[in-house]
Amino acid sequence: MGDRRISAQPADVTPLVLIVDDDPEITALLTELLTGDGLRCETARDGRTAVELAMALRPQLVLLDLSLPVISGDEVFARLRADHRTRYIPIVFLTAAGNRKAVISHLLAGGDDYVTKPFDIEELSARVQATLRRARTFGGLNPISGLPGNSAIHEEMTERLRDGRIFACVYLDIDHFKPFNDHYGFTRGDMLILALAEAIFAAVADAASDAFLGHIGGDDFVMLCDPDQAEALAADVIARFGSAVRALHDETDVLAGGYEAEDRRGTRMRWPLASVSAGIAVGGKRYSSAAEVAQVAAEMKTQAKAGTGGRVAVDRRHAPAD
Repeated sequence: MGDRRISAQPADVTPLVLIVDDDPEITALLTELLTGDGLRCETARDGRTAVELAMALRPQLVLLDLSLPVISGDEVFARLRADHRTRYIPIVFLTAAGNRKAVISHLLAGGDDYVTKPFDIEELSARVQATLRRARTFGGLNPISGLPGNSAIHEEMTERLRDGRIFACVYLDIDHFKPFNDHYGFTRGDMLILALAEAIFAAVADAASDAFLGHIGGDDFVMLCDPDQAEALAADVIARFGSAVRALHDETDVLAGGYEAEDRRGTRMRWPLASVSAGIAVGGKRYSSAAEVAQVAAEMKTQAKAGTGGRVAVDRRHAPAD
């Protein structure tokens, strides 16, 4: 796969809804309705554009008509659920096909709700708000990365441990993020976090890995993957991030190999260009809980960050064969 650009913008606190329908009157009506409800809206009139916008903007919800030109609504849904960047975005189907069998099949396939045409405006508004509220209650998708947070990560690790599955927990963290954020501002800080998310997406996609991805918060991410893939994935993320983030530093700082900013104690120091470190713990029978796996991965991450940036540290105490 080719390089993926950092396409999304820093997070806006107002939820974004992507409206996908080939009828301009419906998209105009829904845009007016949802904007009046305090939401932001983007629209797409065909399936291909819908996929491109969803992956670039990572909205908090997609209103998806099933009868679309170029690519069908069902194909749009399949592509969004197959891609790590859009897998967890709530999707509400909007269609004239309201028979019971169609409703059940689409909900069982992973849709979040189903609204039939002609729709009641107030009911649709309420369903959109309810879906957004459920997403926030679930643990919330991070507005920068679009990935699930702590609750979902904990549940996924707990389920894997309960099922006896062997997996690697890769904990990724940007080195010296605070001085970067203080020096360049929080907007560029958000872009730095997004650069890490994009590096993770690209590495996982190129490895054809079925990894579970989570965003703990801030500049901390988690990958749960096959232990045989863990070190290579972490190294690939680190390399991709290193190539992408030079554009987020001032040119003079890139040429100088770093910049000056205060540390947590207010002391002026020189900092290197942003990099990523990773800690890896291999989850297995010797771990009693998700919290224990996370703790070991965090310890390994701290060990990696103790050296120069861009390192991977692996807990060798728990072999995949356990």
